[in-house]
Amino acid sequence: MSQPLWALPRGQRARVRDLSDALPAAQAQRLRELGFLPGAIVECVHRPAFGAPRVYAVAGACFSLEREIARRIYTEPLEESAHAS
Repeated sequence: MSQPLWALPRGQRARVRDLSDALPAAQAQRLRELGFLPGAIVECVHRPAFGAPRVYAVAGACFSLEREIARRIYTEPLEESAHAS
């Protein structure tokens, strides 16, 4: 089950599944350069009110993304380890 990055609750992590084809090529390329690649682990670290840009941690750095961009990054939940204690 995938969901847009924008829907990720604060403090939760997910795996990037894909970028939307609706993103302009230059934006998609920049997101990939920043680390938003399929398989990358991303965490929502700040989720302000009123639709303000949210802050996400990926590839060892934090980035602020506006709604229209974050809604076009698709994520999937992290699988829980079968050996978790």
